[in-house]
Amino acid sequence: MSTSTLRNYGIKFYKQIDGEIKITCSSLNLAIYLNRFVNQKQMLQNFLIVLNLALKGNLLPDEDKEWSVELGLQQYTGIIKSNMTFDLFLEEYYDETLENFPLTDIKEILQSLLNFMK
Repeated sequence: MSTSTLRNYGIKFYKQIDGEIKITCSSLNLAIYLNRFVNQKQMLQNFLIVLNLALKGNLLPDEDKEWSVELGLQQYTGIIKSNMTFDLFLEEYYDETLENFPLTDIKEILQSLLNFMK
């Protein structure tokens, strides 16, 4: 786990008294996106497999490039770009990227979350 990457984004993982995991982050959009994976461990594991493939230079099918999570009526989507970045946006505003992140950082953050969940 890279604590420097987590520190760069102000990310902290917490287990509440009831066992629920909460995530805080300096980026509200990233925090919302990450919090949606807390109850989707299998999806998180699959996402990490795809990220590893992308980082090793493998071509990904289009269906493996987009990772969406629901937040009420909204859907946050992250897309793996060929320039090794990860763009985060709201589904209804597909052409308006909220933020983008280096793919290596997203992989480290998600791996850290998975490790924390174990």
